[in-house]
Amino acid sequence: MTKKTIHSKLAVIITAAGSSTRIGGGIKKEYLPYKDGTVLSTCASVFLTADYCGMELALLVVTCPAGGASGGREAARNALYADPSFEKKLGEVPLVIAEGGSSRQASVFAGLRAVKENCPDVKYVLIHDGARPFLTCSLVSELAKASEIYGAAVPGLTPTDTQKEVDENGFVVRHLLRSSLAAVQTPQGFDFPKLFEAHQKAELLNRNGEGREFTDDTEIWGEFCGPVKVIKGEAANIKITYPSDLEKL
Repeated sequence: MTKKTIHSKLAVIITAAGSSTRIGGGIKKEYLPYKDGTVLSTCASVFLTADYCGMELALLVVTCPAGGASGGREAARNALYADPSFEKKLGEVPLVIAEGGSSRQASVFAGLRAVKENCPDVKYVLIHDGARPFLTCSLVSELAKASEIYGAAVPGLTPTDTQKEVDENGFVVRHLLRSSLAAVQTPQGFDFPKLFEAHQKAELLNRNGEGREFTDDTEIWGEFCGPVKVIKGEAANIKITYPSDLEKL
């Protein structure tokens, strides 16, 4: 068998540091039972079995809630290993469970620092919401390729409903062209050193009281690095947010 030529290393960060307050039921949505394991283990399995087209998956990072770090890490680990085949899928890929922060931005930055500390020669990183278990290996592969070509990429879908911009009083102030809009998803892929530097800049501004809370990593990239390529997303790749979403499990 011919050995694949590896030309760059890639890391995956799965964010699962939120409190899941909107889902109810007393259990984090990422830890809910799904398929042969949990929502979280299903997400991880997709990344562990995807084809990265010459790139090597060098590290898997999962973020867990802040506070009581050991207990949080144990719960995340239990959710991953709830799938009996997880260890086999993981193989020799190192797993790091990192304590997140008080916001998504802070949690992703914690994940990026874990990548920097454990695998500093990583070239690309894919960041995914742990509550999106419906993604496919083909989407992961396409995103990895686009990230390598463009430096930053995100899956997106054209909205099906007509979009309007409204003011603080609820009145329409602008009629948006639907064909020029995209509802973006995760995973989102980036040149790792550039994204890490961008997060450092964003965090420094926040410490100085000059920053703002970024809703996702494409916004941070756009602020400090440049444009983000949008590739075709998947309609099924929804995020579990409300109790009604559990019906899809």
